[in-house]
Amino acid sequence: MKQRQPFSACWHRLICALAVTALVLINTALAETTGYSDTQGTAKVAKEVQKKTKTEAGKQRDTIIKEAVAALAQTKKAILALEKKDKQAALDALAMVTGKLDIIIARKPDMANAPIDVRVETYDLISSVDMVKKAVKTAQELLDEGEVQQAREILVGLVNEIDLVVTAIPLASYSDGIKAVAKLVDEEKYEEAQEAIYELLSTLKVTRNVIPLPILRAEELLKKADELAAKKDRSEDENNKLAALLSDTRSQLKMAEVLGYGDKKHYKEFYHQIKEIERKTKGGKFGEGFMDTLKKSLADFKAKIFSGSKAEKKTEKK
Repeated sequence: MKQRQPFSACWHRLICALAVTALVLINTALAETTGYSDTQGTAKVAKEVQKKTKTEAGKQRDTIIKEAVAALAQTKKAILALEKKDKQAALDALAMVTGKLDIIIARKPDMANAPIDVRVETYDLISSVDMVKKAVKTAQELLDEGEVQQAREILVGLVNEIDLVVTAIPLASYSDGIKAVAKLVDEEKYEEAQEAIYELLSTLKVTRNVIPLPILRAEELLKKADELAAKKDRSEDENNKLAALLSDTRSQLKMAEVLGYGDKKHYKEFYHQIKEIERKTKGGKFGEGFMDTLKKSLADFKAKIFSGSKAEKKTEKK
């Protein structure tokens, strides 16, 4: 039987948990409103990261299908018509929905879900690697003691990422559902038809694609370091700048590791590659391609996290 801890020990742990929670949550809130993080290297690549985020979001937005957007708009029109018990207007709107969906299905027969919306959510954690480690340790201790909700309050703030959230219509089931709604409308069962539409709307698929900010920043820091590494006759100031960029890259990767992004076994190799780059560029030595292996490794690593994070869920019922 597990021995119960003295009250003083429990109280001390609770105070520590509250302190860590407050710091993590306040830092996260500040990051979301200011876009600032005091993690090393962040400021050096802020513009590049912002530009890359817009590019990634743009790629996702390019997947939006206008017919699917129109189908959702017509669904909402059908709801308004049903509220007024306007049978013909409701049937017309529903016919437009099925027509738009049929166009998509005919053009893209292999498509299961048609994207209708993309939004970007940024969670920029203001913290240090040591502080995150303390937060994780405290959360683990709380979990060991069965204090799940207290641990949850700490862990919820331990995110440092950009989420590209895609909402899509499940084509086959939505199309069949709309046809079933039309039958209810034809029978003038307006309340049942409204409820059926709301049920359909609750089946919209939401996919969250994660891009860890520390990995993104590490990539951009490496680009800057690569330019300096290839430069012949670097000045002392440039040598120091190159060393700082590589150090900042390592710090960003450590942050990603303690936050649990990706398989931990890869980080050891990342650190080894940085050490090799530092050796090759030490004392003003220069050359091209020093960063190529690490840049490719990080790109593949980030892509794996992105593709592996595509967990779908249904939208909440309105």
